[in-house]
Amino acid sequence: MGTRIMNFIEKSNKVLLFIAAIFVIVAIGKNIVRDLSSKDYSEPKVQVIKQDDTRKEEPKINLEKRYVGKIKDVHILEVNSDKIIEEQSFSANANMIVVSSSLSLSSNAVNLMFTKVGKKNNLLFEQNALIVEFTPTQINETQYQKSLSKNLYAVARTDSNNDGFLNKHDKKDLLISEYDGSKLTSIMENIEGYRVIENDNVLIYTTKENDTLYYTFNVLTGELLKLDTSL
Repeated sequence: MGTRIMNFIEKSNKVLLFIAAIFVIVAIGKNIVRDLSSKDYSEPKVQVIKQDDTRKEEPKINLEKRYVGKIKDVHILEVNSDKIIEEQSFSANANMIVVSSSLSLSSNAVNLMFTKVGKKNNLLFEQNALIVEFTPTQINETQYQKSLSKNLYAVARTDSNNDGFLNKHDKKDLLISEYDGSKLTSIMENIEGYRVIENDNVLIYTTKENDTLYYTFNVLTGELLKLDTSL
């Protein structure tokens, strides 16, 4: 009788351990699924509010500031938001701001603030726009970076794919400014992206009728040339 009881207790313990192991596996699995699900929806995007909607009801837009760093005598802060009012038009003479090469922006940066000690700050845009990509002035060439005399910005201003958000999938404009954000100039509209390929030389690529077109842009001279890449 004692042997049977001991065998029963031993089997019961094994069953309980098995059930406990299942609970542990299920709990871990839920955490993994939750983490994966959160990553699936982590792509940066800013909700777009149409101009017509602003006439019906004043939208509540929360803006947050984050210190980015300093270039020479200019301190830079980025302005973040999860919502933005879609802009109808854009003036290329608007003020624009700058950041150092060792600094990076958040994924939902919609504006930049430049401020000097004892002086009034400047905002990058009069109306917020999503800064999709940013390459700041780089004074000295390094092993990993080419020198760049001005700042480059890829900016999304309109919800071109009508998904209700501004993100990297929308049409972008390439803009350039001095290190302190002055002399803002529009280089090209509706670009796919760009990269610095040599000192003060940029490769720009865009798509037209399912064909990728390439241009070179000289930051110092402002010369924009199309490359012959026809097949």
